[in-house]
Amino acid sequence: MCLSIIQNRLRAVLLVIMAGSFLVFAPIAAASSETAEFEAGTISEIVVQGLRKVEREAAVRVMTLRIGQAFKDDAVTADLHSLWQTGFFRDVAISRAPGPGDTIRLLVSLSEKPTVLGVDFEGLSAVSKEDVLEVVDVRENTILNLKLLGRNADKIKVLLVDKGHYLAEIGYRVDPVPDSPDGVRVVFEIAENDQVVVRQISFLGNTTISDAELKANIQTREGDELSFFTQSGTYNAEHFQTDILRIQALYYDRGYIAVKVGSPTATISPDLRHIYLSLAIDEGPRHDVGDIVFSGDIVLTADDGKTLVDEALLQKLLMTTSGEVFSRATLMADLSRVTDAYRNHGYAYANVIPNTRPVAGTQLVNLDLEIDRGEPVHIGRIEIIGNTRTRDKVIRREMRVFEGELFSETGVKTSEMRINQLGYFETVEIKRKSGKTADRMDLEVRVKEKSTGTFQIGAGFSSVESFIFTAQISQQNFLGNGQSLSLSAQLSFGDFGRQLATLQFWDPWFLDSKWGMGINGFITQQFFRDFQRSATGFSPSLGYPITHALRVNLGYTLEQIGITTGSSSSGAALHNLNRDGLNSKVNGSISYDTRDNRLFPTRGQYHSFGLEVSDPAIGADSDMAFQRLSLDMRYFHQLFWTMLFKANASMSWVFGGGTQGVPISERFFPGGIFSVRGFSPRSLGPLVRTTRKGDPLSPTSRFILGGDKEAVFNLEVEFDIVPKAGIKGVFFLDAGNAYNDDDAFFYIDSPTAGIPDSFVRGSNRRIKPPLGLYWAAGFGVRWFSPVGPLRFEWGMPLVKLSPADPDLLFEFTIGNFF
Repeated sequence: MCLSIIQNRLRAVLLVIMAGSFLVFAPIAAASSETAEFEAGTISEIVVQGLRKVEREAAVRVMTLRIGQAFKDDAVTADLHSLWQTGFFRDVAISRAPGPGDTIRLLVSLSEKPTVLGVDFEGLSAVSKEDVLEVVDVRENTILNLKLLGRNADKIKVLLVDKGHYLAEIGYRVDPVPDSPDGVRVVFEIAENDQVVVRQISFLGNTTISDAELKANIQTREGDELSFFTQSGTYNAEHFQTDILRIQALYYDRGYIAVKVGSPTATISPDLRHIYLSLAIDEGPRHDVGDIVFSGDIVLTADDGKTLVDEALLQKLLMTTSGEVFSRATLMADLSRVTDAYRNHGYAYANVIPNTRPVAGTQLVNLDLEIDRGEPVHIGRIEIIGNTRTRDKVIRREMRVFEGELFSETGVKTSEMRINQLGYFETVEIKRKSGKTADRMDLEVRVKEKSTGTFQIGAGFSSVESFIFTAQISQQNFLGNGQSLSLSAQLSFGDFGRQLATLQFWDPWFLDSKWGMGINGFITQQFFRDFQRSATGFSPSLGYPITHALRVNLGYTLEQIGITTGSSSSGAALHNLNRDGLNSKVNGSISYDTRDNRLFPTRGQYHSFGLEVSDPAIGADSDMAFQRLSLDMRYFHQLFWTMLFKANASMSWVFGGGTQGVPISERFFPGGIFSVRGFSPRSLGPLVRTTRKGDPLSPTSRFILGGDKEAVFNLEVEFDIVPKAGIKGVFFLDAGNAYNDDDAFFYIDSPTAGIPDSFVRGSNRRIKPPLGLYWAAGFGVRWFSPVGPLRFEWGMPLVKLSPADPDLLFEFTIGNFF
């Protein structure tokens, strides 16, 4: 009985399967019979139905069937598959209809997927919506593509992982839009979860390099209780993988060429907020350098038989020496110098293969530097791409390699550096490309231009100049010719205020020559402690580069100078004060500049020596004649981390002026935030006692006369506080003074000469400084704000002018120092 029931049920199942098979294969059989008719004709028309967003050409383009071709069954199958794979359609069908004569009309029926009418992000707070939209490529008014949504969810997670949300979860949903039956809204569902903070980094097996040193050389940091606010210690898996390479490189540089760093072990705390990282290190033995030999194509000679490169020259280029601890970093630098020795003579594809061979039974590693210099290469085309405003000639004249010449690696690097130093471009890159023949190499100079025109209006306060108003309009790449044109004005008040307006023009390649030409027109009024100096004039100049770093400059200045003193100063006592007149002077200077950035240098040096001569022979009033010598020296060096060391030294000497001495308009008044911090502005230098004008019997007061010699020295260490906001800190040590006519540099015979004993004694007496310099140390904060660099600095005089001077002096201003 049971067996009969089972047999009946199996029979019923078979009948259902056979019926289903008939339903499935019947259309295919029908299609096969129809195909015989199709293949008998030629396609005369392709009709595409059902499109709303997708262009007809986009659909037809993926098909293989074309008008005029014979219909083929396998082509229909392939086209159905191609149309489906576009991801634009949820239903695809191809049928036929009779056409004129024996031809066939092909009917392509398509049903598009919904249209994305909006994209939203739920649960997003760690990053802005704008940041997410930069990485997401799902856009409004496009066809819904579910695969694309999955890829974009992964992109959002990568963005959040970079922000420390290592456990972030990203999903998505597609919501219908009620008013649009074919429209949908894509919503990314974001669960950021808490940021994962590195609680501890452990190293196992390291004996020669301490945990502290290893941690100091990696990017990943351990967090603390303040990580929630400071964002320090945030875990990033990609960064930690890079840290493993950093650790390996550190060991390679110490001679441990067999070091092995295992895969990191990560443990998440139960609350999913902290991660504990552990790395196992097998240091292996330390290796010293054994023998160093060269092999391969070593000797390179010129056409005239002169030796250009040989083993003796290559040995001189090496910093790696036998017997010393092996260092991968030193070896890499050596390989670069050796390679450039050949590439600078046209062998653009020269390569040096470092074969390291450990000596069995010892801790030595021999080096075989195998030279493969290839064939010489000439430069083919030099193409400039990306300059929309800057003319080609402005870029080409900075090139130090030229079409048709032998390739030079140093020439290419120097060209890239010179173009970047123009300051007109965000990025500069010279790419090497294969030329028309094997012995030719084309160069592609790719630049990305940035805005070189500025219009600034600013206002602020300074402890030196009280209220400050500034306005400037400038174009550093005027008309794309590489010229600069600027108009600026400044108005400030207070005891040391100034008013000025300047118009400046500079052409570094005047008439397409190497001569630079500039002109400067100015109107100034400057307030000193005891007088005012006003000037109106103009100053043309010429400059010529002897080398890229060495430059000579010639200039001329014609200005009308006016001096105004207060009622407290006696003209009889200060006969050289009221010397208004015409100043006509020539100047020349030679400068050496290797700074990487003229405004905000981080390395390099700048030195300048100048001479000025004002004389009646060239139009100056006889009372205004003088000569000036000046020397400026600056040095910049990047220390560890973000610390920058900066040094400045300047010395000047002005002399002449006939029997009346140097006019006060040309004398030196150091002190303050622009020279020696910790002292009041323009307070250093010789003093005299004066009576009130018109009353020789009035009580005397001190008057800062200014010196005919000046020396100022500044040392600074600058470091980042909040890098993203452009806030830096600084520690400084300053020294300086101005010296009278009868005093030598760094020596003061009598700092109170001409001052009565009643003034010398007591709290106002001047103190003679050691080495003839007034010293101060201090600290400050600098903010590179949108309106310009702001400086807030506190100076503490180590040697006071007088016992009554304050122990700490605060000053702030706008602008760079040096």
